[in-house]
Amino acid sequence: MKNILLLCIAFGAAFNMLQAQNKPEYTKGSYVDSLNRYYQQASLPLYVYFAHSPTATPQQISPSDAPNKKNELKPVYLDGHGKHVFKHFDDIHNDVQTFMVYADGLAPASEHRYLDASYHLGSNGQKYFGKSLKVRLNCKDEMSGVKELMFSLNKADFKPYQNTLDIYSEGNNTLVYFGVDMVGNVESDNVENFILDITAPSTFYNVTGVNIENNTIAASTKLYLTSQDASSGVATTYYSFDEEPLRVYRGGSLDISYLADGNHTLNYYSVDKVQNREENKSFTFYLDKTAPIVTSDVLGDKFIANDKIYFSGRTKLKLTAVDNRSGIKQTVYSIDGSGYVPYVEPFYLPSKSGIHLVRYYSLDNTDNEGAGNRYATFDEYKHTVSAVYVDLTGPSLSKQYIGASFLRGDTMFINRNTRISLLGIDAESGTQKLTYLLDSASDEADYSQPFNVAADGVHKIKYYGYDNVNNRNVSDFVFVVDNQGPEVFHHYSIKPLRVENGLEVYPQYTVLFLGGTDLFTGSKNIYYSLNGGKMQVYNGLVKGFGKNKTYQVLIRAEDMLGNISEKTIEFKTDKF
Repeated sequence: MKNILLLCIAFGAAFNMLQAQNKPEYTKGSYVDSLNRYYQQASLPLYVYFAHSPTATPQQISPSDAPNKKNELKPVYLDGHGKHVFKHFDDIHNDVQTFMVYADGLAPASEHRYLDASYHLGSNGQKYFGKSLKVRLNCKDEMSGVKELMFSLNKADFKPYQNTLDIYSEGNNTLVYFGVDMVGNVESDNVENFILDITAPSTFYNVTGVNIENNTIAASTKLYLTSQDASSGVATTYYSFDEEPLRVYRGGSLDISYLADGNHTLNYYSVDKVQNREENKSFTFYLDKTAPIVTSDVLGDKFIANDKIYFSGRTKLKLTAVDNRSGIKQTVYSIDGSGYVPYVEPFYLPSKSGIHLVRYYSLDNTDNEGAGNRYATFDEYKHTVSAVYVDLTGPSLSKQYIGASFLRGDTMFINRNTRISLLGIDAESGTQKLTYLLDSASDEADYSQPFNVAADGVHKIKYYGYDNVNNRNVSDFVFVVDNQGPEVFHHYSIKPLRVENGLEVYPQYTVLFLGGTDLFTGSKNIYYSLNGGKMQVYNGLVKGFGKNKTYQVLIRAEDMLGNISEKTIEFKTDKF
């Protein structure tokens, strides 16, 4: 009976995965699918075994054509990802036998998809999602197939993905996932950062102006809404008065001028950018259009930012009271909890930085007539409160040099390519603008971006910072612009022997010394080139000249700012 030669391809493959917070480790190996196809990780060696029957012990072989040389047990290395074929031509049975090896060198490709939740992309690229967020993962592999898809949510231990993920943790979330194929190719981590926002915004009503006991307000009273959301941000605030249809709140005070005298209800709520809706809120008030009205006017600098009103030290507060019936008897005011004093004319706010509270109210003739015992409690419900912030100082100023600069002692040297950046920071009302004067300029120039000063010499910049209530700070600095390279000089170690055709002739053993002097920053490096050759760093002397040759030397000097100057010299060497 004829022996049958079987080609057996084998590789001992082991797969090991550690469940840990760090990414598990995987061993490259091989895999045989249900169709008896052999897959192997592309970079692994391939060992070939022969046997004369399916049950015989396979023997490892290696290719060799030397009749008297023992086969060395060497592996075969496949040339990368793809299908590799071993063929045997059976002339006896007139058959070609093909053995296929699938070399898999590519990791799987995984992807994710967000489901069932509202989405908002933040200004800095943050991904916000609302309630009921799910994440579906998918993994594909083009050759040996996917062994498993692993994921870790918020630094938890990695585990195999099986079903769509439900996201419950509000705030920042990090999802890391990767696929592994059947031969141990591991995909690089896919990292997805997103924010789950399931908390509705908070909206508050604000009353500025007359707001007396039991929420009685006047026609001059300002009602406005403020809303906040700790995550995705507020998308829309809605409001209505009484039974009116809802309106979108677009900022500023609400129009109450058309409301009739009497009881009213302000209804309001907000929705954030991932559709979390706040519960309905309301504010019930009484609009009294016959009571005295007190208004405050700012005379001078004023700026509103972040729900604060900033005044400068030059600002006065003017109070105006009107009454359409009995008339105004007296207007009084209090600053920072001090006793009430009669209002006569516009007054300065305290010249001290910080928040100050001004309370003021008016008495009409009817309220005070025969009611002295009521006066003691009058301020408990007839006063208006306005919070202000007095800003007395301008922005803090600083500067920065962008590019080449060199400090010698207390003098700064720059060149025409160096940019000058001006900075101004105001922690109170905020920086409004920066301006500057260059040298003898008389008109302040607005600063918008870093600029260059090209002209050589000493320059002075005086610059100003203005905050949003027109407080000003000023500073100045002096610098020197140096655009000139060092002065290059040279000399020889011996006097010339003679002059031929306008060129000095020196012995071939002469030594050439080079130097550079810079007026401001000093010489940094000196280079030279002989007869158009490669530029070399000068290290103290140039020598080794040949006999009876003409030399052209290019000398280059660089100062501490990178300014460069060049000089070319020419001489001859003697023939002896």
